[in-house]
Amino acid sequence: MRLAILSDIHGNLEAFEAVCADIKRQRLDGVICLGDMIGYGPDPEDVIRGVRNLLCRTVLGNHEASLLSGKARNWMNFQARENSISTEQLLSGESLAYCRTLPPFLHIGNTWFVHGYPPDSIFAYLFKQSDRKIEALFAAAEAELYFVGHTHDLQLVSQRQGKVCRSPLVEGRIRLEKDKKYIINAGSVGQPRDGDRRAKYLIWDDEAWDLDILFIPYDIQKTIKKIHARGFPDIYAERLR
Repeated sequence: MRLAILSDIHGNLEAFEAVCADIKRQRLDGVICLGDMIGYGPDPEDVIRGVRNLLCRTVLGNHEASLLSGKARNWMNFQARENSISTEQLLSGESLAYCRTLPPFLHIGNTWFVHGYPPDSIFAYLFKQSDRKIEALFAAAEAELYFVGHTHDLQLVSQRQGKVCRSPLVEGRIRLEKDKKYIINAGSVGQPRDGDRRAKYLIWDDEAWDLDILFIPYDIQKTIKKIHARGFPDIYAERLR
């Protein structure tokens, strides 16, 4: 089975459409979205509709949760809270209802999908987890692979000779070892924070154990102009430059 895995679109329609065009050129069995379809970007409604049209299986991100819970919104910093309120006003009742249906995680075969950190956190960041906590996750044996998002930063975490190893993922293909466990951060479609502003997504082949890391160019300036037209904070445009 070959799955496309994308995360953190953040209302960036141009980045999402570029990724969708690339996905349609692939021979895939499904698409998984790791949450945060919305927030920061200017087109949250169109992105949610696009995700649904792509027939993605989608998990709850913290930005979707902020629409549904005052507690989740209060977890954000002030600027993100204000943007969450603005984003909510741009969404249809149908899209808000859809966000309420999203599960906190998906478990498919030997693979686990969650926005923040396994098994079901939408808020915890991978980079904040201690080696001891990661070792405990690997020892729990609930899954062999864990795909996460939330940090906007592509990363591969594994365990070798009893030590937790963390390394960045770069464009291209890697083959994972079937006798090891991994946490894989899928980066971000709409707001990467790894120094390369192209949209990022993954393709996972669970038979070959191959992982493709794809970097997709898109019209960044168009998105920036739309952010400014919305009156959103300049930092949301600057992050894309």
